[in-house]
Amino acid sequence: MSQLPNRPANQGGLIGPLVATITLVVLGFVAPGFYASDGGLLLAGTFAFMTGTGAAARVDTRRGRSGGIVAGYIVALLVVYRFILPAVLGPFEPGSPGGPATSVPR
Repeated sequence: MSQLPNRPANQGGLIGPLVATITLVVLGFVAPGFYASDGGLLLAGTFAFMTGTGAAARVDTRRGRSGGIVAGYIVALLVVYRFILPAVLGPFEPGSPGGPATSVPR
């Protein structure tokens, strides 16, 4: 597909979410505790947003909407992680050692 001469491809819109995803994967391996609490999710999302928008701005310097694309992508990931996945997986079985606000009897 040919492009107009004065209109470059929006590479930042692709690179930004890709770098944000790589950041979240690396954080999952280095510090998996980030995904255990709301504050940790906020920090992980902030790190992903900063690295994603930084990479997008570095690649695509003429457009400023790559930050919005990365922010929308991170919000979509957050919604899937906090609301859709628990609904799909269902409730924890009684007596299972996990879940929100459960303690294992000793």
